[in-house]
Amino acid sequence: MLTSAKGLRAFCDELASAEPSPGGGTAAAAAGATSLLSMVCGITLKNKKHEGNWSKLAVLKEESDALSSLLLRLAADDALAYDKVVETTRAKRTAPADGKAVTAYADAVRVAMEVPMSTAEACVKVLRLSENVASTGTKSASSDIEVARRLAGAGVDGALANVLINLPYCMDASFASTAKGKAEELRRERRQTLAP
Repeated sequence: MLTSAKGLRAFCDELASAEPSPGGGTAAAAAGATSLLSMVCGITLKNKKHEGNWSKLAVLKEESDALSSLLLRLAADDALAYDKVVETTRAKRTAPADGKAVTAYADAVRVAMEVPMSTAEACVKVLRLSENVASTGTKSASSDIEVARRLAGAGVDGALANVLINLPYCMDASFASTAKGKAEELRRERRQTLAP
């Protein structure tokens, strides 16, 4: 029984609003934080047939819970980061010669890249974790694991899109270059992990 339909509806309504945040970065983080891997571990932990793997499953569930909590925090952080970019962009336009306004804008853009990069990294961890859960969890929940994998893959892609869209506005060339390289590395790992 879906007891959180109201919460899900509220989240979808927020995404659908005419406000610019929450947006794609928040949705990407939410996709990774499905908690489906925790569910599979929980179901398997109740099955006596898998008793030999209970200790391993408990560790996997703990890792899954931690990743979901992290991604939910990043979902909120992403909206705040975007709002800060909007705020500092306005301030910079109003006073283009104000060094503090320019610095605040540069810092905001950097954070707006760091948050989705952290989201992509966390989603890649979900992909790695899904392999361990698949090898240990009950086979009757294999479709749930596959949904978790596909959503985490979408989370990686969506988060990296938010990193890359900010590259032209990043005033720190060294940071931008490192971020671009890291994005390519994460995208490569995502492709390898999701390969059939």
